[in-house]
Amino acid sequence: MTLLSTHDLAMHHGGPLLFEGVSVKIQPGDRIGLVGRNGSGKSTLLKLLAGQLEPTAGGVRTPRDVRVAYQAQELRAPPGLTVMEYLRAALADAEHLDESLLEIEHALAEHPDDETRERLLARYGRLQERQAERGVYDLDRRIETTLTWLGLHEGVHDQPLEAFSGGERNVIALAQVLLQDPDILLLDEPTNHLDMDAIDWFVRFLRSTRAAVILVSHDRHLLDASVREIWEIELQRLTSWTGGYGDWQQQKAEARARQERQWKAQQRLIARLEFQARRLMDMANAYDDPSQAQRAKNLKRRIEQMEKVDKPPPEAGAFRAKLAGAPRHGRLAVRLDGLTLEAGERTLIADARVEIEQGERVALVGPNGSGKTTLLRAILDQGAWENPVVRVGKSVRLGEYRQLHDLLDPSVPLLDWTREATGLLPRETADLLHRFQFTREDLDRPLGTLSGGEKSRVQLARLVADQINLLILDEPTNHLDTASAEQLEEALLEYEGTLLFVSHDRYLLDRLATRILEIRDDQLLDHPVPFATWWNERRAEGPGRRGALEARGTGDAQAAARTKADAKAAFEAEREARRERARRTSRAERLEAEVAEAEAMVARLEADLEACYAPGRDPADAQTALRTLEQARTRLTALLDDWAHATEALEALDAQP
Repeated sequence: MTLLSTHDLAMHHGGPLLFEGVSVKIQPGDRIGLVGRNGSGKSTLLKLLAGQLEPTAGGVRTPRDVRVAYQAQELRAPPGLTVMEYLRAALADAEHLDESLLEIEHALAEHPDDETRERLLARYGRLQERQAERGVYDLDRRIETTLTWLGLHEGVHDQPLEAFSGGERNVIALAQVLLQDPDILLLDEPTNHLDMDAIDWFVRFLRSTRAAVILVSHDRHLLDASVREIWEIELQRLTSWTGGYGDWQQQKAEARARQERQWKAQQRLIARLEFQARRLMDMANAYDDPSQAQRAKNLKRRIEQMEKVDKPPPEAGAFRAKLAGAPRHGRLAVRLDGLTLEAGERTLIADARVEIEQGERVALVGPNGSGKTTLLRAILDQGAWENPVVRVGKSVRLGEYRQLHDLLDPSVPLLDWTREATGLLPRETADLLHRFQFTREDLDRPLGTLSGGEKSRVQLARLVADQINLLILDEPTNHLDTASAEQLEEALLEYEGTLLFVSHDRYLLDRLATRILEIRDDQLLDHPVPFATWWNERRAEGPGRRGALEARGTGDAQAAARTKADAKAAFEAEREARRERARRTSRAERLEAEVAEAEAMVARLEADLEACYAPGRDPADAQTALRTLEQARTRLTALLDDWAHATEALEALDAQP
């Protein structure tokens, strides 16, 4: 049963085309990750699927009995509601189920005829199944369990929504959607405000839910762990890829390489055919030979009728600006000696004592609200060589990487903002931005037109100009698309200074962190190991406080691994495909070499024919040379045909998944 389908969906957003020709089907059990650069239309497509927007063209079809739940990035609710009231409203139709069951009970009490009684009993059974399916009987327990796993402890469940921060409200909105138990879950950046324990639970939930799931996320770990298909919006088109994030990256690279091979081969073929057509036309004009002109026209027609392979779009330039140049500081970067941080009457961190040395890449982790950002701010605001509690190394230049979403006037040109932020001369500013992959045309672009990745590069350029050698980052990949996050990650890997950062991005943590500082129960714990080692050790300790609750959704719905027989059959098929490709490649290359030899022969014979018309030559020599030339041209045409067919056969094989 198809839960939802679209046909030739297109959408303009205030004029520019976001996407077109989107025809997809959502089936039960689908796990789909929707990716693309910021501004490509991912959130818009979710809203179209949810029925919250009308498309410019095409349509969305959802059967009447299919329930769709959509989680936006912002919570909207009437004022005055508590968390529990808001979440109970998510299951408001439970009351309607009770009313329907009561109506059937009254109807059965009136002793209907057998046919009516059978129909009423069948409907009664279906409603009871649905009631059990949705967990109506233990609604409050489900709400409390879900909230606790998502990081909101029981003490806040009866507080009004207005008392929560924007991030916490988004977590509550996510809980509301998950509790609905719909047929289709549409999720927009669901993990943006979740801590690592919550994300871990959320992955298990996604694996076990019976709902089809379509989610927009920049969280590469989430996309790898929970989806089985990737939808990518690129160049106004939606392309589907099998597997998770890593599979998509590999398949896309292979598809691009395949397309580039096909395009280059076709361009070589077209160039040869065009060259041969020009040569035939020259001969037709020189010797007034209509047959040669017709052959030239046939070659041109063949080129026109050829199904052209599109040239692959240029790859997003890999960001390689080296974050070097900052002077090395001494051995000490930061030393905390008895630091205590409080929020109101609550102690966040008590008597913290730790030392960070030059060149370390330290990740600060802990539950939401544990004090991670507060600790970063304490180091930024209080850190000094003279401060014995928060001592910063004497030669340390401290800098903070912050995303620019709320810090910039979107109308200011890139060059002007960077020049003012760095104090450099215009030429020096332009050179700096060029190192960070900005072109001359980019310099006059308003900041508001920059993508998330471009804004990240601007920030890094500023930090390099300031010669920062201790860089502090708070959730640096939030709100970045996956490509921009990868660019930032590559830049940070090349940074030669000291890093202290907060992130829930598992990919970033795995690649960057060489040491973990964990805030747990108001203590700052030091783990001098990479992130993966710490995470595995922590999970081995047990589920922790949240795990004391019964966790629904621990099953793994991912497809089981292929059996040994399946693997062997797949290996044989792959090996035969490689052999066939090698055969076709060899034939195409051999024919291309023969074409080159035949072209050289035709060129020599044409020169011989020209020489036959020199004064004193026997006219019979010209006739003989012309016949020989005709034979060579005929052979060349046949070889060109064979080579074209061989190339097309190779392209067809390459085009297969």
